[in-house]
Amino acid sequence: QGYVISFTERSEFAGELQQITEIVGAVPPLTHEIWQLARSTADRAGGSANDILRLAIPKRMVRAETQHLAGTAPDPSADDLALAVSEDEQKTVDLLISGARLAVSASHGPERLPTGEWVGSWAVRLARLALGVHASGRSVILVAPDYRDVDQLHDALAAFGHAGTVRVDSRQSGSARYAGFLRALDAQPRVILGNRSAIYAPAHKLGAVLMWDDGDPLLAEPLAPYVHARDAALIRSQQASNGPVGLVFASHSRSAEVQRLIELSYVQPETVAPRHTRVIAAESVQHGEASGGRVPEFAARTIREGLQHGPVLVQVATPGYAPVAVCVQCEERAQCGVCSGPLGFRTSSQLACRWCGEHARDWRCSNCGCGELAMRGAGSQRTVDQFAKQFAGVRIVLSDSEHPHERVDSRSVLVVATRGAEPIAAGGYRAVVLLDAERLLSIESLRAGEDCLRWWHNAAALAAEDARCVLAGGAGPVVQAFVTGRTEDWLRSELSDRLQLRYPPMVRVASVTGGPAEVERAITKLGNLPGVDVLGPTAVPDRTAQPQSYPHGGDGNDLMRAIVRFDYSQGAEVAKRLRGALVADAAGASARIAGRTRGRARAQALRLRFDDRGVFDG
Repeated sequence: QGYVISFTERSEFAGELQQITEIVGAVPPLTHEIWQLARSTADRAGGSANDILRLAIPKRMVRAETQHLAGTAPDPSADDLALAVSEDEQKTVDLLISGARLAVSASHGPERLPTGEWVGSWAVRLARLALGVHASGRSVILVAPDYRDVDQLHDALAAFGHAGTVRVDSRQSGSARYAGFLRALDAQPRVILGNRSAIYAPAHKLGAVLMWDDGDPLLAEPLAPYVHARDAALIRSQQASNGPVGLVFASHSRSAEVQRLIELSYVQPETVAPRHTRVIAAESVQHGEASGGRVPEFAARTIREGLQHGPVLVQVATPGYAPVAVCVQCEERAQCGVCSGPLGFRTSSQLACRWCGEHARDWRCSNCGCGELAMRGAGSQRTVDQFAKQFAGVRIVLSDSEHPHERVDSRSVLVVATRGAEPIAAGGYRAVVLLDAERLLSIESLRAGEDCLRWWHNAAALAAEDARCVLAGGAGPVVQAFVTGRTEDWLRSELSDRLQLRYPPMVRVASVTGGPAEVERAITKLGNLPGVDVLGPTAVPDRTAQPQSYPHGGDGNDLMRAIVRFDYSQGAEVAKRLRGALVADAAGASARIAGRTRGRARAQALRLRFDDRGVFDG
């Protein structure tokens, strides 16, 4: 099954062409604009446009299509009410529909909607801007990282009288998603809302794309060709065929990529300073105070004072019971026998690998032979257990990936949440305490500082207007930037360092992984392009490979990886050459291995990934 893109008198293809045997459906699902977007994003990432189209076009549902064609499908937009935006909001709307690209720093604090729900103030602002653009007769696309962010935006749009939002959400049923897709195809302006795939939704007379928290890794597509929603939005704004398309990158803490675009004057920063929760570093006020509990004494007092007036939030680094397991005798970190990953305690008695999830049984230390383990650090569950003793009689709620909570009411409760899983509190939290700063800052990642600022700001933004946020530990430039609110200065300094070291986003990168011969052939294709350098190749153990999985390609443990760094001006040529190497490798493999198992990839098959945010992570 495929799509008819265009017609031509003759084909450059030398082989035999197959006849089109059937036209499937009466609604053409692929518009010219989306095809251009798919082609351009795939070319930029050295991938296939078909992989992009799988994200853009949901599976066809005959019943939904029949109802849509017959005009019997429900259309909530019939009940939409007009929204009167403020003068300042109208100025921003006018900028957007004229094609402006803006970076918005959202204020901290939740807001109560006219319908009674509480959402982040960022959701209110983006919803009102979206409705202002829609009122001008243009479509608008809202993109947010996960379902909780999407829910907040949906609630805000509904509260302001817009019932006809087209939702593009992986949590929807297939029928509901396809029905929404068909509504987006209609020749009338829509407000389209969803996660990263929403950027590929069809939109009649698109006027603006509004993206929330582009630094969140959830907006990076995990499937080939791995295009980030931010990059797709930038390309789409340039290719618009029905007039200029505005862009808004909104966040509490700006990403390095958006800051780079600001430095290039490609994106304009907002001039109005946002309101921030007051932040205190516990290290600067406790003066040697000790505490036998999970938090410093000053932070513990802040928690107790906050609980007298309402809910209190405590953010921790990791889920589970204890993130690190070490040998009792020699203190060696315990490693998984399957993938050599770090072992940790999911519960007080359940030991498992943090990489592959394999349960560890009959573990023995490879260094001294001891079979006993000790816990190091505290995850979310262990923190709850410790708080139950430290704050006896207090109601405690755990919110993490296994125990998700979207909202809590205004009653006194101590909420322990992992980063990104913090629920919204009615009226805002009376205090926010951030733990494990040292652990987060020590993550072996190029983006550790940037991510910490985003995690901390997003948590602090949930506080009530008169509440305070306590950072319980940590020191250094990142902590100082957070406490003083000078995150933009820190980002400028960070970009300056990355420019000197040729790290992204000051240059683009592509990882080339495969067998030694495959990687060498791909690197050779690059020749001596100016502004391009190659790191490696070096051996990369396959953490998940089992020897029996590769009957035709070795044991899966002889993979090599090279990192290609290149200037933005060379992006198209590098992608073209590496894509050519990928196609040649696949064609050659098919000829060499005629009897390979259907659907099973070779261990040494060439794999490309452009702009991988974790390419330099430890």
